[in-house]
Formats: sequence, C-alpha cells, structure tokens
Amino acid sequence: MFYHSVTPAIELDSVMHHFDMPTAPLLRKESFPMLPRFLSLCLLVWPPFAVSAQDIDILILTRLPLEDLFNVEITTASKTLERADQAPATVYVFTAEQIAALGLRDLKEVLALVPGVDTSDNHFFLQGGQRGFMGPFSQSLLLVDGREMNNLIAGETFISEQFRTHNIQQIEIIAGPGSALYGANAVGGVINLITRSAADTQGARVGVNYGSFDTRSVDVTFAGEDNGWKYAGSLARYDSGGEDFSEFLSTPALASPAAENNAYRHLPKEYGYANDSDALPISLSLEKSGIYTGLEYYRNRSGRGTASIQWDYTRSEDERELLMNYLGYHLPSLWQGKLDVRLEYRHYWEKFWGNHTESTGALEDPDSGELITEGATLDDVENFRGYYSNQRSKGSRKHIALIEGIYRADKHTVVAGWDYEHSDITGAAWSRTDGPHPEVGAGQTLPEFRNWKTGLYGQWQSKLADDRLSLTLGARLAAHQRYDAALLPRGGLVWQARQGTLFKLLYGESFREPVVFELSSNPDIQPMRMSTWELAWHQYLGPYFKNEAVVFLNRAKNRIVSDDVLAIANGGTLEAQGFENVLHFNYGPLTGWLNYTYMDTVRATDHDVTSEVYDIPRHKVNLALIYHLAPHTTLGLVGRLRSAADTEDQDSIWRIGGYTAWDMTLRREGVDWLSGKAAVSLSVKNLFDRAYYHPEPRDANALQHPQEGRSLWLRVEWGM
Repeated sequence: MFYHSVTPAIELDSVMHHFDMPTAPLLRKESFPMLPRFLSLCLLVWPPFAVSAQDIDILILTRLPLEDLFNVEITTASKTLERADQAPATVYVFTAEQIAALGLRDLKEVLALVPGVDTSDNHFFLQGGQRGFMGPFSQSLLLVDGREMNNLIAGETFISEQFRTHNIQQIEIIAGPGSALYGANAVGGVINLITRSAADTQGARVGVNYGSFDTRSVDVTFAGEDNGWKYAGSLARYDSGGEDFSEFLSTPALASPAAENNAYRHLPKEYGYANDSDALPISLSLEKSGIYTGLEYYRNRSGRGTASIQWDYTRSEDERELLMNYLGYHLPSLWQGKLDVRLEYRHYWEKFWGNHTESTGALEDPDSGELITEGATLDDVENFRGYYSNQRSKGSRKHIALIEGIYRADKHTVVAGWDYEHSDITGAAWSRTDGPHPEVGAGQTLPEFRNWKTGLYGQWQSKLADDRLSLTLGARLAAHQRYDAALLPRGGLVWQARQGTLFKLLYGESFREPVVFELSSNPDIQPMRMSTWELAWHQYLGPYFKNEAVVFLNRAKNRIVSDDVLAIANGGTLEAQGFENVLHFNYGPLTGWLNYTYMDTVRATDHDVTSEVYDIPRHKVNLALIYHLAPHTTLGLVGRLRSAADTEDQDSIWRIGGYTAWDMTLRREGVDWLSGKAAVSLSVKNLFDRAYYHPEPRDANALQHPQEGRSLWLRVEWGM
C-alpha cells in the first residue's frame, strides 16, 4: 500500500488552472442562471420590517432561563418523556424553530451539524456514520416517530432527497448504543424524526421552494381534531436538476487519479453529466379513542451522482419505494393512572430498480468477453450498461408486532416490551442486456432472506438521593432464526452534583445484523457486537452559557469482513475513542451553539492485521448562530470546519484537504396574508463559494466528491 501526500485542497488552484477550471468565482452569471428572476421574486414577496403592537417582545423570549431554551424534553433515549439533561444517553436535539431559522432543508443538512457524525455527500445517497463508523450509515438506526425506516435490502438509512424538514417538530439524535431498547443496527446511534401532530399544531400550512439548479418543491402539512378524531399528515413534491459536476469528473487528477479507465472512458466533458432527482414523501396519521393508524411512504428517484466513476453519467438512474403502515391501540392511565400500554402492528413493503455503467477497468463486450480499451462508442457503452431491479417481483416485506408498557411511579419508571419480526427480503435481478426490468428468475420469485426474530426488553429508572441521582438499568434479550441469541445490557448514572452541574456515566452494548448480501455469501455469519463507555459533564456557566462535554470509547468485535476462503466472515475488531463538546449560548438577541468533535485514530483489526479506518477528519467544528434582528425576523448563520482526512483509493492512501463552509438564512415570520400567517426565508448556501470535497468511504473507484458551489434558495410558507 502506498501513501500519497498530495492534498487536493492545497493544490487545487494549480490543478484547476492546468485544466482551465475556475476556483472560487464571485457572483457570476454562470453560477446563477436564475438570479434575476430570483431577486425579482424576493422584492415582490419580502415583507417590510414594520412591527405591530401585537408583536411579542423578543426581550422576554431571550430572557428565559437557559434550562428552558436548551434542555428540551425528548422521548428517544428511554421511550418515555424526559428532559434531555436527565436522559441516560448523549442526546443532540434540533427543534423546528432552529431548523427554520438556520435554513436546514433536509436531514442531510441537519446531520452535518451533529457532533460525532461524519457525512460524505456523493449526490446519490448520504454516506457516513457516527463515532468511528464510516460507510452507508448502516450502523445507525433511522426512525420516524419511533418507527424504523432503514431500508429492507441492506439495513441502510438511505438518506437521499426524501427526508425533508417541512413537517418536523423535533429531531433527536442519540450518540451511542440503542440496541437495548431498539434492537439491531442501533450501534453508532439512533436518529429519530418527530413529525408534527395534532397536539403540536392545528390547521394547514403550505410551503413553496425555489432555488439553484432549477430546484423546486411544494409541501403541505396539516393537523387537527374533529369529533374526537385527531389527524395529521404531510406530503411534499421535490424536483431538482442538480449541479453539473462534468468539469470535475473530467479531471482525472481530482476525480479518479488511480482508476485504470481514465485514458479511454467517455468523459463527462465530452458527453455530459446529468443527476436530476425527485422525491415524494407522504406521512399520515389518524387516532380516536386509543385506536390509531398511519403510514410513512417515500418514492425517491435520482441519478447516481458522483458515487462511482461511470462510463455514462447522463442515463444512470436509481429509484426506491418504501411504504410502512401501522395500526395500534393505546391504553393510557391503567392501574391507578400509572400504566400505559401500547399494542402495534407494522407492515413494510419495498422495491428498487436502476442502472449504471460504473467500472474501474475497460469496457467488456457482454457476448464475447472482449475488452475495449480504445475507440469505444456510445453503443459500446450502452451494451455495457447494467440493470438491477426487483420490479417484477412482489418486493421485500417485513412484519412487526409489539406490545409495550410504561409504568410511572413517584420515584420509578419502568419500560418493558416484546416485539416479533418476520422478514421476506427479495434481492434484485441483474442484467447487462435485458433492459431496465430484467426477468426475475425462479430463484428470485422467493425471498432470498426469509427469517423471524424476536426480542424481550426492559428498563428500570429510579430517582435516588433526593432526586439528585438517577439510576438506569436495562437490557434486551434478542433471538434470531439464523444466528445465536444475544443479551444486550444498558446502564447509566446521572448525578446532579449541585445546581447547574451534572455528570453522566453510561454503558451499553449493541449489535449490527448481517444483511442479505452477507448472508448470501456465508449463512453462518454472526452479528457484530459493540460495547460503549461514555462519561459526560453538563455545566451551566452563569445565565448565558451551558457546556456539554462527553468522552466515549467504542469496542466492536465480530466485525463482518472479507475472508480469503468464504469471501465474507466474522473476524475483525474496531476501537474508536473521541471527545464531543457543545457550548450553548443565549445572550440578548443572539442564540445558538458551537460544537467540536475530536476523533482519535480509529483502528480496525482483521485477521491479526491492524489498520486505520479512513475518511474520518480528526477535528470537526460546527457553529450555529441565530440573531433576532427584530420581532419575528432572524438572521441564521451556519459554519462548518473540517480538518483533512485520509482516504483509500486503488490500494493507495490519499489526503483530502480540510475546509470551512458557511451558510446564511434571513427569515421573516408572522406576516399577515390571506387571513393567515406567512413566513419568508432567503438562504445562501456555501456563502463564499468554496471548492471543497468529501472523501469516498465505500467504492474503490472514486477518490472524492465535490460539493455544491454557492446557491440561493427561497422558501415561502403560509398557514391558517
């Protein structure tokens, strides 16, 4: 293995000058083809800053105690309502107000600001992980209102364009193990999107968005009560042309300096690049007299971004559909009002299909096997195209049944439950010649991965020492048809040492299940197991500041790795340790936070060979500022700083330069319009038009991924 000390960020000017590529242009016509229309629209819709007598005095809001502003109530850590400070977990929370003021459009932008989270955006679906894990986010569990939304085929979060923020009430991110309560794949952490309900808001709201790269979207959110019925829902339609990365992809020194096919592949500079995308997320819920039902659905279509080096970037495509519907019964206030019981059934259905021409080598004739190393035609490329699809199958399905109870006494809270899951996972037919939806063979009409699993879990929390000490003990006993049973304990001590000073000592064990691709290679694979220690210190610093600091240590064993004999097998370990710090502040009209993550070198051992886990910056800093210019008017500023990171490409190590990027949002709320209230937000992303890159943690044929240049975004909301 060779190490290249080349830093693309440092040498970017010289490389781009050689290829006649501009680096950081000022505001130019080419960057904003829609700028005149955009500014004209802003002049028409931007409201004046006049304030009526009925406006809320912003000074009253900013003088609230820091505990009330930043120590919000959450449910993800213990499946019961509790203050974030008291939760036996490291929790990072984003409220709807913060999301709006900072101009965070989707889940990708939120996760980029979370301590301990590493993201790599390849413009296909988000890569990354939490606390030392890098890849397709398969070590994190993604929930919507507490219900799992990882895809069925590979257990990945598959965060693309479908997780918008228009209907979000709160996002709760648990850093650390969550398997004791949530089961498999809650290893690096849990991401829970809490949507707006009838309890949060009444009425309807419409949002319209327009921005760079011919991006348009419209969303509707509604909630209310009628004759005992509580209902809520949302839907959105998102469509974007995406930025044109053809210049970058046509520059081998930046895109793929070690890929074999650079000399003769069809470069985007000659044949073009396209990565248009659209998404349709739908959320519905209905409840009466304890009976409730609902669904979460998304369809997401896109190109494959810069995820792999392609022979043809113009016609690559990927489409996903996932539907989760649920039916449940909630029995509150049993046993003298101290016990709540919930019974629920969930059904999942998933399909996906697409095509690509990715390769690190020459084109191969599918009939003769002849390699085409020069003079390839577009017909040759089209014959090389690969199609994957399970469109002609019944799709993958999963069924979950659970019963859960929460008992609350004066000093004790007990959560206990049992869940059962049955999965029928269907893979995809693959073809280079049979078109977009290859015939599903006899072996693929039946699920590739059919199994059941079950789990029994419980957690006890007790207040001790005049409520200054909170003790949490919990565990899950998980059993699976294909692999051994596992006991996953959890424990935590939360100590209020004095007013304004709090300490947490946490321990937990978690596991990641093997996915269908791994089990197809080796049916005897066992889950990866991990243990985590955390020590946290929360300190209020006078009336304006609060600081949260946490150190953690992850030790994983039974990693699923490549093996010379079985191709996939257990045999590896991983150790990751780091430090996370968040400083919250609330001073007059200024609120926000500054967070910092230090990640020590993550080391993995496979077959007695220890190596570094790449693609993780050593230092990460995020700054979020919300300045109240006037009542109902805010200026939001987001800054992201990353240090350099090493990445592996074609058996060599390259260094991806660090960067700093800034976003700015101006937002005005409370505008009277059409018998309702309107809000207008104007955002500038990558304010200084910096050229920067994310490493590639998964594929071996792409060195790095360029990020979007400066872009403008307008959002108008109206509600009644």
